[in-house]
Amino acid sequence: MLDEHGAVTFFDVDGTLVWSDDDPTAYEDEAAAFADYFANERPSEGVADAFSRMSERGHATFICTGRPYYMITPGLRALNPTGVICGAGSYVRVGDTVVHEEHIPADAVMETARLFFEAGIDVDVESNERLVGLYPTGGVCPYPGSLTVRSLDEFAAEAPKLNVNKFSTHSVPAERIARIMPYLTEHFTVSDMQFGVYEVALKGLDKGAAIGTVLDYLGRGRAQTFAFGDSENDLPMAGAVETFVAMGNALPHVKDTADYVTDHVRDDGIVSALAHFGLI
Repeated sequence: MLDEHGAVTFFDVDGTLVWSDDDPTAYEDEAAAFADYFANERPSEGVADAFSRMSERGHATFICTGRPYYMITPGLRALNPTGVICGAGSYVRVGDTVVHEEHIPADAVMETARLFFEAGIDVDVESNERLVGLYPTGGVCPYPGSLTVRSLDEFAAEAPKLNVNKFSTHSVPAERIARIMPYLTEHFTVSDMQFGVYEVALKGLDKGAAIGTVLDYLGRGRAQTFAFGDSENDLPMAGAVETFVAMGNALPHVKDTADYVTDHVRDDGIVSALAHFGLI
């Protein structure tokens, strides 16, 4: 049972709750490698135990990720979080209640997809139910449950079935995405996740704004609130909580923003930080 005076904590996923030195993109069958990764993804035993101990103490725990809801894997759900924030802040769920959900308008989806396509950039178009990869280069979208299309006409046939909340790329050269960056930054919040990975979400929607939605729903202020992250899209969390913790593997400017820097995710940095602040 939640304690009204307990802490409220928010955890990024990739690079924070979970880590893998294995690179699925290096495999000949990339899709099979990704399917295997997501099927077997598990936080460490230390992290799982920490979540259990926080729950026993009445602290609230929220997964706070750029992933769509359907990619909150069984291993993450087994942590039994109080709620989840998905799609870089576009989807907020507390228990079984969807507190907030917002989608990119259909005309903006098509125009943005057209620009990615004409720039020759493979892009993942995400919704909480499924993901469609618009891949003009001939690649295959590797994520479980996804569909790959090659043309704008194919995408136009699928788009009405999607409640799109985010676009994302991987391994795109900086000079190529620079061709459409003026449009993207005018209409969206763009997060550079390194290594050619970019997240493109609606302006005004980010993890920090979503945390504010959660705290309002819970009737809480910023006292005894903590967020943990490692990447650029985690930075908005810093202004939304009392204490922002950067992982030891975090980007340098994320560490510079943090109130506290913990150990690398491989060394259970989450557990170290929770112990440091007396939450477990």
